[in-house]
Amino acid sequence: MNRLVIGIPTYKRPLWLEKLVHSIYTCNIDKKFISTIDILIVDNDIDQTAETISSKLKTNSTFNFNLHYHNYPIKGLSNVINEIMAKALLFEPDFVVFIDDDEYVTDHWLNELIYAAVKNNGDMVIGPVIPEFELMASEAISTWFLPPQFRNHEKLDFITTGNLIMRAKFLKDHQMQFDTRFNTTGSEDFYFGICVLKEKGTIYYASEAIAYEYISKKRATLKWLLQRKYRGANSYMFIMILEKDFIGVVRKIITSIIYFVLGVVGLLLLPFKFKYKYFGIMKIAESLGGFAGLLNIKYNEYSKDNR
Repeated sequence: MNRLVIGIPTYKRPLWLEKLVHSIYTCNIDKKFISTIDILIVDNDIDQTAETISSKLKTNSTFNFNLHYHNYPIKGLSNVINEIMAKALLFEPDFVVFIDDDEYVTDHWLNELIYAAVKNNGDMVIGPVIPEFELMASEAISTWFLPPQFRNHEKLDFITTGNLIMRAKFLKDHQMQFDTRFNTTGSEDFYFGICVLKEKGTIYYASEAIAYEYISKKRATLKWLLQRKYRGANSYMFIMILEKDFIGVVRKIITSIIYFVLGVVGLLLLPFKFKYKYFGIMKIAESLGGFAGLLNIKYNEYSKDNR
């Protein structure tokens, strides 16, 4: 029997938060694996915009859910996640779960996460996050939001925090924290995964632990996708330099050169209507992000309320 804490970072999304918590409340809970669940809402808004809905949600819980609200107005992606972990561990759980406030989960989501963690003796398990668009997006845009596919319980070498369960003992034994140098750049979860592997931690995939992510019309654009490709490559190069992985740096330089050449050729696809028409311009954005990272030019995507 395992005690769980579900940590939810939130910022000015009370309606989405309500939908997420209600979806958690309606999860099928396997009581052979799960005894109690504490839901910890950490509001990153100084105006405490999630407090009212959190109070309402407290009175509507089922099973052995215990809902807690905590205001933490200090900005920074890593700062907020570290605050959730610190508060969650005070409950002395067996596992800590992370889910974003712009997502909602499926009936078997929590069971599938805990099954994968327990059966594989895993330290971390991630599940797929499926996009759900506010407005109908073209195939040429929606294709780039699709999550990668892995086998159920496949071993991985990375994590994402949007749908994640972590073994509390591993966190405490290794004093794991998210690096605050990624507060405004993103990729804090990718670097955290590297740190987990360095501590001999194990990461698995639970293909049936499905969450859905709300994609606003602001995000379902070519501009947003290009920024995300640029930022991902930019952060990756920064991490290779940070880790003094000079072979990785050289590989990324070579990859960036190849991507740029492929991207220029791929621009010829733009006039055609098919799902990979933006391949060329995406590769150019990724190559430029890598070169910028090499020159220590950081892309601070989260320096403002860009969520």
